[in-house]
Amino acid sequence: MKRTLLSLLTIAGFSAFSFGQMTIDGVNVSGTQVDYTSAGAEVIVDVHVENNTGGSKDLTILRERINPNATWTDYLCWGHSTDPFGGTCYPASLMNYLEWTTPTDVTIGNGEAGTLAVHILPEGDNGCTVYRYKVMDGTNVIDSVDISVCKSASVEEIEPFSISVAPNPANSYVKIKTTGVEGASFKVLDVLGNVVVKESIMGTSKTINTESYKNGVYFIIVEAEGQKPINKKIIVRH
Repeated sequence: MKRTLLSLLTIAGFSAFSFGQMTIDGVNVSGTQVDYTSAGAEVIVDVHVENNTGGSKDLTILRERINPNATWTDYLCWGHSTDPFGGTCYPASLMNYLEWTTPTDVTIGNGEAGTLAVHILPEGDNGCTVYRYKVMDGTNVIDSVDISVCKSASVEEIEPFSISVAPNPANSYVKIKTTGVEGASFKVLDVLGNVVVKESIMGTSKTINTESYKNGVYFIIVEAEGQKPINKKIIVRH
């Protein structure tokens, strides 16, 4: 994943990132372009959208295709970060426009967050396309991120072992997603090194219920056969 700073001139009406921040794997990507390459495999990006305005917001997502590729498709899911189903997913057939906005807004309270799951399938022609995702408060753009996907026949698709953990901070749950492997194991440790839970991940994702966890810092360690363990820090805040 590579990030480049966007020109503010490309985001008309954008209000200086006063909303909060958009993060991918814990990295602030508000107002940036994030670059991905693919040999044709689906690109999936989870974006954590925080609200730090001091008040509740009813938010939609406006997706724009920049220099679109006619043979590629994309869809998204948008909802509150506490939604165990990941929000509402809108199919590619519904989003087949250069500009498209989620038809239903999501209420995000102050200090809370939304989850935006981006799915891009670069089928057919090679090339690069930029997908711009704007967080909309009515007609006002309050945050934005560009996701660039490039496909080339010369790209050798090697997907390394990685994980994402969100939302973070967590309230009632946290979801682990793995990339590069199917099937892994994980354990959650508190700051004293005590094992809170140890389970397997079937497939590529696992949701952990954190309602009974005390507020504080925890460590999630994910292990897969033949791979180096990955350690992620999370904060539980009720």
